[in-house]
Amino acid sequence: MLRCSLRILSVVTLLVTVPARAPGQVPTSASSAVVAEVREAVRRYDDALRRADVAAVEKFFAPEYTFVNARGERLTRADRLTNLRTGRTTVDSLAHAPEEEQIRSYGNVVVYTTLLTLGGQYSGQSQRGQYRALVVWVRREGRWQQVASQLTPVASP
Repeated sequence: MLRCSLRILSVVTLLVTVPARAPGQVPTSASSAVVAEVREAVRRYDDALRRADVAAVEKFFAPEYTFVNARGERLTRADRLTNLRTGRTTVDSLAHAPEEEQIRSYGNVVVYTTLLTLGGQYSGQSQRGQYRALVVWVRREGRWQQVASQLTPVASP
């Protein structure tokens, strides 16, 4: 598990720090087709979370998926699915701020960031407020899957 987490951290670090352009990389905005695909994946994922549909959510998480929650705890794919299955994770409300959304494409990898207003529970703890979300999506076998995501609470002004 540690090796998998280190691998994901390495990939994310490379995506963020390597300025060189390789074929297929677009360091600013993604193409309109990729943006539409990712937005649709986000919409379907959010809907599955709201419904606590474990089977649907499971399809969005890659086997090596890692989540860093708003308390800084690292959870695996299995942890997230167990929390959803047992009701320790519930989503009562979820709203994206479209003007805060960024989708950056690097071939078959997309880095998605947004501002969320969330209400519900994560890992059995009540969570309400605004969060910055960062999600790394990878296109595999014709569909988008999350390999890593993180929620960071937005401090009150």
